[in-house]
Amino acid sequence: MTAKELYDYITSQMTAEEALKKLLESSLVNYEKLKFNKGEEIHPLILIANASMDMGWQIAVEKDQDQVRGVSVGTEEYMNQLFKK
Repeated sequence: MTAKELYDYITSQMTAEEALKKLLESSLVNYEKLKFNKGEEIHPLILIANASMDMGWQIAVEKDQDQVRGVSVGTEEYMNQLFKK
């Protein structure tokens, strides 16, 4: 099914505005699920690192003593441009 065919099917069932609202609501629900229940939380950096590995991307973390100052995530090409030697 092409994007156009999917669009035509969805808009035959509801308005484009209703479909957009459902899409946005589902994104928020999925994001809330990523936060887990109290006591089951994971550190956001673990989530970022796992997602990076799933996508085949690289991750760089800058740490200043015990605090993380920044995170860079991207393809090898992007990281090479970001961190030119």
